[in-house]
Amino acid sequence: MLIVATVMTGGCAGTIAPRTSLSGPAREALLVLPGFGYSGDGERAIRALEPVMRAEGIDLYVPAYVTRSGLDESRQKLRRFIAERHLERYSRVHVFAFLAGGWTFNPLAEDAGLLPNLASIVYDRSPYQERAPRIAAEKLKILAWLRYGPVLFDVAKAPYPPLPRADVNVGMIVETSPTSFVRRYHEQARSYGPFAFDCAALAQPHDDCIFVAMNHTELYTRFAEVWPELRAFMRNRRFTAQAERTPPQHDTLATKAVAGGTR
Repeated sequence: MLIVATVMTGGCAGTIAPRTSLSGPAREALLVLPGFGYSGDGERAIRALEPVMRAEGIDLYVPAYVTRSGLDESRQKLRRFIAERHLERYSRVHVFAFLAGGWTFNPLAEDAGLLPNLASIVYDRSPYQERAPRIAAEKLKILAWLRYGPVLFDVAKAPYPPLPRADVNVGMIVETSPTSFVRRYHEQARSYGPFAFDCAALAQPHDDCIFVAMNHTELYTRFAEVWPELRAFMRNRRFTAQAERTPPQHDTLATKAVAGGTR
């Protein structure tokens, strides 16, 4: 039975980092923190932007930090990655955190000494997909344990930990489409309460917040479409003027569930 693979198709992607150190006083670094949805397709989509970023003075880092052992161990692995890659040498460091990335990184950021040059962080948020770990833990307990181990259950039960740093520019990119997994378990997802897309409901103080008509899988594989917004925020503390800032007016999960059944 392979249904657990539709929770998040991760585990096949690896680390991305410069082959040689290009850091210097004029260079910056982008640390992308993938989560359970990080697949080979996602890695290729993000890696394809590496030359573009390098030409703009930005070194790209994508660690494979999520470990089966749990959130605490994942945080320690991420801490070691940051230290071993000497990200403190850059003039500025920016972070893009997919869902599990936020759960992992934010408690670490309480230590301002870890990344004293942290300038900005943009979070991928999804009122739909943030319920996927809990759905998997409750509906596919054994399969989820075999596939992901304790770390998925840690994320499923942990409330979102907001970034504790007031000196860092914060943006949010909110997905407005559900994945096939969430559509399949739409009744379970909805049983946890109404979906709140308003940025203020996402429990993260922020400087700007936009919405994208993508699901969680698409945000990985179409990362090139997100990059202009991420770059704008890194430079200006704001996303572009053309970005969508109006939250969805209705529950698209209900619409898609009716149209596509419970597949």
